[in-house]
Amino acid sequence: MKIIFAGSSDFAIPALEEIASSKEHKIVLAVSQPAKPKGRKQVIEDTPLARTAQKLGIPLFCPENINEPDSIRRLQESGAEMLVTASYGAFLGRTVRNLCPFGAINLHPSLLPKHRGPSPVRAAILVGDTLTGNTIFRLAAKMDAGAILMQQELKIMPNEDHGNLEQRLALLAAKMLSDYLNNPDRYTPKEQDHARSTYSNLLAKEDLRLDFSQPAEQIMRRVRAYAPDPGAYIVFKGRMLKILQAEISANTHDASPGQITGIVHNKGFCLSTADDELLILRVQAAGKKQMDAWAYHLGARLKIGERIE
Repeated sequence: MKIIFAGSSDFAIPALEEIASSKEHKIVLAVSQPAKPKGRKQVIEDTPLARTAQKLGIPLFCPENINEPDSIRRLQESGAEMLVTASYGAFLGRTVRNLCPFGAINLHPSLLPKHRGPSPVRAAILVGDTLTGNTIFRLAAKMDAGAILMQQELKIMPNEDHGNLEQRLALLAAKMLSDYLNNPDRYTPKEQDHARSTYSNLLAKEDLRLDFSQPAEQIMRRVRAYAPDPGAYIVFKGRMLKILQAEISANTHDASPGQITGIVHNKGFCLSTADDELLILRVQAAGKKQMDAWAYHLGARLKIGERIE
């Protein structure tokens, strides 16, 4: 089958690579978002999927608006029979969705109708889910609301962060897509129960600052949901400090929230919360590389009783 594959983020890469290595299917066109400025220096960078497509020698198309007539003509010229999307990041209009004879499908990293929207993996961690998975569904006008073709569950491991969970979901999605493409007639579309739908939100800067007046479990979920990138943070001595890995400590304390209550040799330092302590294990200071919290402590000369902001 000839396929147009539209995606942008790292989540889409294993599925792209899986199809590209297939003997039965061929990606005739990869579609991604245009290159954009990134980082402090605002260097123009292609999306992760665009870079991968170029390495694999797949024709690449990065339109500003995929629904414009010129874009649609480019898609038609590919001769594709199916459109596959995964974290593409833009709305596909009716003409694009109906362009290919075998339709348009999407790979979504949640068990729809739960966690529709742009950040389902973070949302699953933030609400404390212990089970997630992937859904393959038919694209529809309403976001992530199309008929379900295939679902598979995946257990969220204790203390697993966003980066690790998304990668496991991406590998699972690649296998699911391969199974689906090899026998699409096997899967009967099933309408979603829209009354049970929940939604994830775009990441906002204010989401990243940790509040240690909250319970330890709630803070832990935020650390995990935003690690390793962009990273949840605290402010210590007037400077941002990202907290990338932590665990709930068994120690008890009577300190006020946000106070350093202990230094654990070769591990890190403890911060008090509204209930328990958090043992901070991995951090990233402003302008520095990631490091273990013990190494950070040696350089910063942390003292018991000091407070974060």
